[in-house]
Formats: sequence, C-alpha cells, structure tokens
Amino acid sequence: MKKLFVCMFVLTLATTLLAADKPLVAHTDRIIVGHQKAEPDIGVTLCNNLGPASNEYNVTNGFFVAGPASALGTSQFIGAPCTPAATHTLTTVKAGWQWYGDGANEIQICLYSDNGSNAPGTQIGKCVTKKNLPTFGTTNTLVTANFTKQGLSLTGGTQYWIVALTPSSGTGDDALDVWDGRAGYYGYNVGGGGWGSAEFDATPAVKVSGQ
Repeated sequence: MKKLFVCMFVLTLATTLLAADKPLVAHTDRIIVGHQKAEPDIGVTLCNNLGPASNEYNVTNGFFVAGPASALGTSQFIGAPCTPAATHTLTTVKAGWQWYGDGANEIQICLYSDNGSNAPGTQIGKCVTKKNLPTFGTTNTLVTANFTKQGLSLTGGTQYWIVALTPSSGTGDDALDVWDGRAGYYGYNVGGGGWGSAEFDATPAVKVSGQ
C-alpha cells in the first residue's frame, strides 16, 4: 500500500470581498504537493489551462465554491470558460476541486452556455456530482467529472462554461469547497446575484476533453 506523507498546513479564510460583488478566495500558508494518478481523459483536449504537466496547478490559491448554508455565509459559484476549436461531444472535465474541511464534502460540475456577455448563461444537460474531494492544500490531485453518457455536443468556435456549484437547498447546501487556479479569466455568481466575469491571478484551472 502506498504511503501518503502530509505536512502541517495553515488555512486562512478571506474575510473581505475582492470587490463589492466579487468572489472570496482561499489561501494556504504551507502546502504539500503530492502527485497522484488522476482518472484518464477520454478523447481529445478541447480546452486546457493546467500547464505542461497533466496535474499541474496552483494548490495555494483558489476560489471558494460554497452553498448558501455554508460557513462562507453566502452561496458562491464559479465558472471557467471553454471555446473548443472544432465540434466535439463533451466527455471529461478535470480540475483542482478540493474540500475546504467544512460542510458536505461534495461539489456539482455543470456545463453552461454563454449569456452573450462573456459570462455563464443557461445550464446544458445534467450536473455531475463529485464526492470525497481531496482536502484543500494537501495535494494537487485532479478530480474528473465524466459527462460521456450525456452526449452533449459542443460547437466549434462557441464559448461554453464549466461551472462548479452546490445544491441551492437540502443535502449538500452547506458544502464549502475550493477550485484551485492559475492566472486568467473566470465567471462568478455570489449570493445568487447573477453571473458576472472578470480576470484575476487565480482563475479556475481546468482541462476539458471530448470526442
């Protein structure tokens, strides 16, 4: 059995918004990076900002993905844009989704259209629920959401959004997760106020595949 070596790390919860309606971010002061094999991609790469290694991203910074009953005190949903060069059927989405250590250990990954103003619009297909996420700051293992059975077609040259959220009520509405990131563009919906978008130094890291 493989052993996992973990060092102590300190989590700090951001207590102020980046702007009046911008998302809260999560940071770690000390982290340990563990390379573990993630589930395989299915098909060809449609979008990818993970970097040169298949499981490389910044595990020290990321955006909270929070349910309305979470310790964050408000819901916060995060989206990453994806514009495939050619038409493909969505298969897998791989990203640095992690559990912050409070509430339900689960997250919902969804495909959205663009609203015409460079932000998420309408949900397409069904969300994929992922449970038992790795704890924030302990590893850079990627989590894979598999959409293959849904047969969702992505049109080449059209912008879509990969959205991470939680249930609006009931089981899982207290989840407090983190989507680790890299520099770039992202979408956000804080407190159910509607989708917006911005550029920041910790955009959600994600790899989208299709066939």
